[in-house]
Amino acid sequence: MRHLRLAVLGLALCTACGWWGGWWNTRKPTVPSDKLWNDADQAMRDEAWEIAIQDYKKLLEQYPFDPNAEEAELRIAEAYFNAGRYPEAIAAFGDFERMHPTSDNLALIEYRRGMSYLAQHRSSDRDQQAIKNALDSFRNVVDRYPGTPWAARADLRVRECREELAEHDADIARFYLQRGSLRAAESRLRGLLTDYPETVATAGALDRFAKLYAQREEPEEANLALATLARYHPDTPLGRDARQQLGTLDPAQGGDPLPLLVAHIDSMRTQADREKVPKAVSAYSDRPGMPGGRGY
Repeated sequence: MRHLRLAVLGLALCTACGWWGGWWNTRKPTVPSDKLWNDADQAMRDEAWEIAIQDYKKLLEQYPFDPNAEEAELRIAEAYFNAGRYPEAIAAFGDFERMHPTSDNLALIEYRRGMSYLAQHRSSDRDQQAIKNALDSFRNVVDRYPGTPWAARADLRVRECREELAEHDADIARFYLQRGSLRAAESRLRGLLTDYPETVATAGALDRFAKLYAQREEPEEANLALATLARYHPDTPLGRDARQQLGTLDPAQGGDPLPLLVAHIDSMRTQADREKVPKAVSAYSDRPGMPGGRGY
């Protein structure tokens, strides 16, 4: 009986050893964390962004509590940005912010997220959502992290985004003017005055509308446009020229001419001559031989 028990125990031990050995042999060898970190770091220096991303991800998967784990998450987002994979970069920056809400890198993160949005914007005639998102991110940096180097950089980017958005509206206003739809053009001018009065694009629009109002024999509106241009852009060529044209005339009587101009635009919206009248179209075919057609 004793021999039987020993045989059974031996068989069990052999089976266990065989299972454990088989399991151990099927495990993938783990790369040391310092090697993964050094390889990823070298890939970043070599600007091999995709390799860096994969190596940093391996480090996080195999060593989630490694001392370099937080820095690896940040570098993954940076590598996405440098590789031009902006949607992935935005998502990675957002993940980092949620996982590390007290990190010293949050100003950098928010600025980089803004740059990712900005990089997706192409020109003022395209959809403006990307640049609006960029503007929000840069404003967050300025508001939440004042006094930091990133806030100073973000402030410049805020101006850049505002100028781009203003140029977009100014282009639309110019488009409407070219087609004779003054009411629609003035609506865009109103938006420029209320949202982006300090921009170069608004200065150009004011100059165009001042000339247009003069041609239409609307001197009050022309003078208000010149006065607004001179007040908000005094050190620009257009602003100085506007001041010269006004001379001693002060249509705002010492006040701010901008709200007066906006009020005039609002009051003129109902004027019929500010809406383009479509050309009459004949009800008859243009085919020869038909009434109203060529050759009839």
